[in-house]
Amino acid sequence: MRKFIRLEEPDFLAANWENWGQDWERRHAENPKAAFHWHQLDNVPVNQKLLPLLKAQTQDHCSFCDNYPVSPPSIDTIEHFRPKAHYPRDAYRWGNLYFCCMWCQQKSDDFDEAALQPDAIDYEFDRYFRWDFTLGTIEVNEQATPGDQHRATVTIKLYKLNEGHPSLRKRELRKRAECKNDPLDDFVYRHYVENP
Repeated sequence: MRKFIRLEEPDFLAANWENWGQDWERRHAENPKAAFHWHQLDNVPVNQKLLPLLKAQTQDHCSFCDNYPVSPPSIDTIEHFRPKAHYPRDAYRWGNLYFCCMWCQQKSDDFDEAALQPDAIDYEFDRYFRWDFTLGTIEVNEQATPGDQHRATVTIKLYKLNEGHPSLRKRELRKRAECKNDPLDDFVYRHYVENP
């Protein structure tokens, strides 16, 4: 998980997120099997207005695994860090929304308060994680406090950060070695390939 700085909340969301979240909370309470649909603003679904902003924060990389480009083979999705089924009022909260690939989106309604957010003020990769460059895996930093190790473990498991990624990371590292002058944002797993 590569740290990023969250952009300012867009005005249209600041003005509406609480009402939209309360509306979803009401609909979900009335029917727990109700499907979530994004509200529309100016006849455009809000997720279509949010995606360019969320993507800009991470230079079009997945906020969690740093996959790039997300689309294709995945599709552009918005991850609700706190799942909208369990935290309906947060469904439109700016700080709860992340650009995400379908792989990381598989966490679905799973959640743990210990999970790390890559835009948290106190988040630093090295505080929680380390790379195993021989295996291509993200590992828990054994020098971290027990609490930080727990948070790292939860995050790796929740977002499946070592499932399907290790061989792709090693391939990307070889590619970076051959193309050192290419812009870093053009590579998948930027933090991994910039720190071998």
